[in-house]
Amino acid sequence: MSSQPRTTSQAAQVSLDGYIRMTFEVFSRLNFIRKLSWEDHNLIENLIPEGIQASCAGYCEWATSGTHHVSIGWAWFALPDGRQFMAPGGISSNVMLVTQNRYDLGMERTSELLSTWLSTEQWQSQQHHSISELVRPPLS
Repeated sequence: MSSQPRTTSQAAQVSLDGYIRMTFEVFSRLNFIRKLSWEDHNLIENLIPEGIQASCAGYCEWATSGTHHVSIGWAWFALPDGRQFMAPGGISSNVMLVTQNRYDLGMERTSELLSTWLSTEQWQSQQHHSISELVRPPLS
């Protein structure tokens, strides 16, 4: 058994449904880079009924490079004092987390675990430094 970390292609499987299946342990070892970040004024309006008075809000996507491009995206908002949070609604990803026996954890549990993982990452500081570099959303 090798002591080196497994690459995404060795530890993950792309399924017919488009998900890349892997354990949380494998996912937590991936190296992500910020792919996109943009401000969305409509999201600010959508947060008002939730009782959130955001000064700005938008979306962010991180991705890996390599054979299988793992992507994770989420909505965020900033309060007038500058603190940043994930917006309600969870995470979007092309990952389906599985057990050691390769059984799906399901979309809800996967989203919960990815949200927990993201809460341990330094996305707020990356987002704060990149607000002036925000990309406008693609035109439909």
